Amino acid sequence: MITCTLGDKTYMVDFITGRALREMESASKMYGKLVSLSKDAVEGKEVSEEKLIIAGPLDTMVKWFCILFGGQFSVDDVYDHYPTDRLMHDIALAIMAVQTQTTEVLDSFPTKSVTEEAEEILNR
Repeated sequence: MITCTLGDKTYMVDFITGRALREMESASKMYGKLVSLSKDAVEGKEVSEEKLIIAGPLDTMVKWFCILFGGQFSVDDVYDHYPTDRLMHDIALAIMAVQTQTTEVLDSFPTKSVTEEAEEILNR
């Protein structure tokens, strides 16, 4: 079972549907574009203003994430309640897990940052 907590609501799916696999191509491509943009910026390459617009690619990824959870929540729910620092990372993790058919590694979203994981270990 995979869960996603948005605000005070938790959504669950027992399995990943074929629809999520079928619909992931565009989300995967959009993630690739955003990674390429980030890489160019880190390498100091000039990035056109047109390329800096991430709304379209991000919307595509978030729509797919909603499909992953069977449409139980909306794109607006994600944008309003998902922690920004985990959003792209978590969607990318889900895309890779579905693509490689290793969805058993998925547990709950949002995932915890490395710092949060370390604090939990230290507090045990």
